[in-house]
Amino acid sequence: MTWPENVSKLSNDEIYDKLKGCIFGAALGDAVGLATEFLSKKNAKKLYGVGPISFGSDKGYKFYADRHREKWYVGEWTDDTDQQLLIIDSLLCSNGIFNTRDFAKHLSKWDENGYPELGNKPPNGIGKTVGSVLNHSKFKRLPHSAAWDVWVKFNCNMAANGALMRTAILGIPFFWDEKQVIKQTLQATKTTHADPRCCVSSVIVTILISRLIQGNIQDVIPDLDDSTKQDILSWIQSGSPNNKIDDNIDNDDLPVNGESSKRTSFVKQVANKVGTFFSDKDNRHTLWLERQQKIRASLNSSKQDHQEIPKIPDPLPPGMDTFGADPEILALTKSVVDRYKFMINGINVAALNKTEPTKGSKFSKFQTDMSENSLLQHCFPDTLAALKLDESPNIGYVYKCLGAGLYCFTRNLNQQSSEGDAFKKIITELILEAGDADTNGAVAGALLGTRIGYNKLPKEWVEGLKFKDWLEKRVDSLWAILSKVHKDNVVVVAEAVHEFNRLLINGTTIHLSTLMPTSIYVHDDVLSFNLIGFDEENVGNALPELPHEAVKP
Repeated sequence: MTWPENVSKLSNDEIYDKLKGCIFGAALGDAVGLATEFLSKKNAKKLYGVGPISFGSDKGYKFYADRHREKWYVGEWTDDTDQQLLIIDSLLCSNGIFNTRDFAKHLSKWDENGYPELGNKPPNGIGKTVGSVLNHSKFKRLPHSAAWDVWVKFNCNMAANGALMRTAILGIPFFWDEKQVIKQTLQATKTTHADPRCCVSSVIVTILISRLIQGNIQDVIPDLDDSTKQDILSWIQSGSPNNKIDDNIDNDDLPVNGESSKRTSFVKQVANKVGTFFSDKDNRHTLWLERQQKIRASLNSSKQDHQEIPKIPDPLPPGMDTFGADPEILALTKSVVDRYKFMINGINVAALNKTEPTKGSKFSKFQTDMSENSLLQHCFPDTLAALKLDESPNIGYVYKCLGAGLYCFTRNLNQQSSEGDAFKKIITELILEAGDADTNGAVAGALLGTRIGYNKLPKEWVEGLKFKDWLEKRVDSLWAILSKVHKDNVVVVAEAVHEFNRLLINGTTIHLSTLMPTSIYVHDDVLSFNLIGFDEENVGNALPELPHEAVKP
């Protein structure tokens, strides 16, 4: 796919920088957010004071090591970024066009296998909503219908943040086409989250990102026409018994040229021929256990110098509340929220919900929270603390996450010496509010990362990401699909990475660790593997070029 001419005021290099900033910004917010995830603000203050939190080469208070945080290595992101990567993987398999069933397939495989190529990273952190939908009998065939059933089962009041955390990237593939951004965002959201509050939250974020990519944040956009509004409201209904959109959710209406279509089909053929997939559940759990033991050992070895008692300065240093809002960014955000607030009333919840709230349901507090006023109050709080992000049991409420992301996004970044320092200051302060900190950090990080671009993200943090190089290659693979920068003889086979965690070649089992989509090429009818990035412990000496049956696209 390619985008039309003159749809952005930015150069291709600037668009690439913002694409990379979106993905890396989310990963940073997620990884740093793990420091206080599920803690109260009070306990976070006891552990980290007012910061800084140690990350990458930045000095500060080390991550508190407990049973939750010991599931991840230092510098790893959590399931929030994993799920955004699943969307990217699906885009790579579908020529940059979101496909709901393909994403559902990737989500199911991740739930079963994690990310083997990331050091056998298991799918830790799956929330109640996603877990319930994944286990629904209809999920793989009709994911929207499965999500709808789960939502109704929980009294139409399951408005968690698990879709918002992963969908920011969908503001970029069709950034110039507002309607397609909305459609693909809703497809990805409703794969697991049917609540209209989840839908409008995801759309607000992806539209903001698409506007940043267009470079026209000051332009006045015409009002949505009635036909477009009706289409959006119809998409929100997808999965309901009276709506059959779930039967046609693969974006068949999008223009795809013949060459792209043949190439996408060829990618799937190649993926099916690359090797033999071994579904060895016992071995998988053994690898996960070994990984857990290694993490605990590394944490135990560093516990002796952790944790100094934080010193709380008096008076407290000025926080981001004193930054004020950037007038242009705030105006853009208000216009987008106002433009899409009508989506809240897209489903007659009162007619659907005829039962009493489930006793003990952590979602019951928000039973009457279906109003435009509630959306506006959360989107534009007077202070960050007003959102009460650590308020139990509602830390995962989607409006809290959205409000936190928008508050951080709209701050005036000129109050710090650099935009990178502003990013660190804002994310750190957000993380110290605790609660569902990694998810709040992922959404805020995606918005801020797109705003300032990858090159202005704090390098000391970026270098601290455990799988930085792997993530860079993933970004470049997506960019290759979106911008057509790769030569025609390079076939990107993202599906091969997720289909197979081991290859059987000439009787020899080869374990894949960091094989990237761009490591597989087709040239002169020969399929070749670029072995750079293979785990030397498993592969041993570099293998020669591996010929394989292939047909040119």
